[in-house]
Amino acid sequence: MKNLLLCGTLLLAGSAFSQVLTEDFEGLGGALPTGWTTSAPTTGGEFYTGDAAAANAAAFWPVNGGTNFAMANDDVCNCDMSVSTLTTPSMDLTGLSGVVVSYDFIDDITYGPSLPHEVSVSVDGGATWTNIYTHNTTNQGNLDWANNLVPLGAAADGATNVQVRWTYDDNGTWATGLAVDNVTVQEPAQNDASLTGVTLNRWALINTNTTLTAEVTNVGGNPITSLEIDWNDGTSHVQTVSVNIAPGASASVDHPDAVSYATAVEEDLNVTITATNGGADGDASNNNVASTLHNTLSQQTDKAVVIEEGTGTWCGWCPRGAVAMDYMIATYPTDFIGVAVHNGDPMTLAAYDGGAGISGFPGANVDRALLGVSVSQAAFEAYYNDRVNMGVPANVDATVTGSGGNMTIDASATFYTPVSSGDFRLAVVISENGVTGTSSGYNQANYYSGGGQGPMGGYESLADPVPAADMVYDHVGVALLGGYDGQAGSVPATITDGTVASYSFNYTVPATSDENNMHVIVLLIDNATGEIVNAKEVDMVVGLNENPAAISMNVYPNPATDNVNVAFEAAGDYTITITDMSGRVVSTNAYSNLSGAQNIALPVADLMSGNYLVSVATQGASYNQVLVIK
Repeated sequence: MKNLLLCGTLLLAGSAFSQVLTEDFEGLGGALPTGWTTSAPTTGGEFYTGDAAAANAAAFWPVNGGTNFAMANDDVCNCDMSVSTLTTPSMDLTGLSGVVVSYDFIDDITYGPSLPHEVSVSVDGGATWTNIYTHNTTNQGNLDWANNLVPLGAAADGATNVQVRWTYDDNGTWATGLAVDNVTVQEPAQNDASLTGVTLNRWALINTNTTLTAEVTNVGGNPITSLEIDWNDGTSHVQTVSVNIAPGASASVDHPDAVSYATAVEEDLNVTITATNGGADGDASNNNVASTLHNTLSQQTDKAVVIEEGTGTWCGWCPRGAVAMDYMIATYPTDFIGVAVHNGDPMTLAAYDGGAGISGFPGANVDRALLGVSVSQAAFEAYYNDRVNMGVPANVDATVTGSGGNMTIDASATFYTPVSSGDFRLAVVISENGVTGTSSGYNQANYYSGGGQGPMGGYESLADPVPAADMVYDHVGVALLGGYDGQAGSVPATITDGTVASYSFNYTVPATSDENNMHVIVLLIDNATGEIVNAKEVDMVVGLNENPAAISMNVYPNPATDNVNVAFEAAGDYTITITDMSGRVVSTNAYSNLSGAQNIALPVADLMSGNYLVSVATQGASYNQVLVIK
């Protein structure tokens, strides 16, 4: 195993106050910077520098789909690993006091138990070391970079031969290490706050009070007892907040003035720390300003949570994902969407497997916002609960028409907020239940066999591997329409409240598949972040018109408020039905012996705002169109 020292995404700006050392480890090609040392006292790892390409070339293990870091692991599990250390060059702190070290880090960046790393200081050239900080990792699934700021302590004040050391010990387990980046050693200003981030819901309903939270780190020498923070949308909202932030510590500070707007707007809020401890901040260049976008919605939107689970028939732990997926779909049928993304078996869709980038199996991406996270029933439920009530800018929908297996999928997204410069895209995933096969590639490896690993949805009673004849695979992602990243140009860049973006995708059902077992999953993707903003799943056969030439219809005005007209050419008996997005019928009308052009007006003033499906049906044929009620 090798621990990596690699390029991160956070960079602490240099202080104007006595910076002693700064190192970003760029362009080193695997070597350590001059004066830095690494050690592995017995068997085990060492620190390595480089980006993902260099690390992968050296047979390291990539994680999280990142381009700025990777993790090496010579043996994924049952590894005999030991302590690894990373040490700075000697530093002369003559005339300095209260010196701190700041660094970015990732702990346990692939799999294994959550283990701490330690920071120590030596004032005698490495002869003796004093621990000054221990970071206890709490979530091995969180692969994001974070920042620590650690005071070196009084013993380092004025010392002439000071070194800082990072220690990571996997304690003989299969944990896979520590990544460190952007190290800065400096004497800070006495009253110095750093605005490391701003938390604010991007999407919120009009007339809703939303709290803006400033993420603040005390990078000064004194405790911070008060902060003056301003958020500005053209109007200044300056407030003084009492806090208690020790040197090196961080805190989330809520601004007393809630963010709220009475209409659907997009606002770019500038956030500034304008004073620290009642006076000017000691270093105004040190991350005192941030900005964040905030949009208000003209009506409530409904979010679905999408979990794309990386799995494979070769993976003995992957039955855990299938059991978790079945539980979530049964428990949350309307706003949970699950897709099994297969790897290395006959059900693999290369574009999907490659796009998802899951490197550890079973693993999962949640809304493509949480990447490479752990898989279990409890974990899936926790991800779902954390995200299902998030605001989203648009509702999405799909209608399916076609015959003979040739399908047209009309995907749409209805926005309820303006977006001045968006990069949204529509995409469609086709999933299939009841997939079977006869070759050995459909045998499912099963480490739960025999019950030694506890109950697992019945797999404990099955063989290892489970023979193909006994396996049926559900939720299998079998097609990507518009590509993994979505269809470019399917959503306009400039969006107004009420914009309906739509795109038609074509799909031919394979002869080996049954359209009755297939689902259409419409995704609205933010291409700027890669995240799934919202999604909707419908059965392939919902809205399917086996005789599309029999009906040509138009629904207008759309959006509608009081009445809607349904126009179509008729020859016989017809039923016009309006259903809401949960499938509840809100209006149905039958008409007999119609002939020729029809223009039937239906009242909709009593319907709540939202999306509905208007269906015109006759003698087994039907056609659907989405109706928006404002």
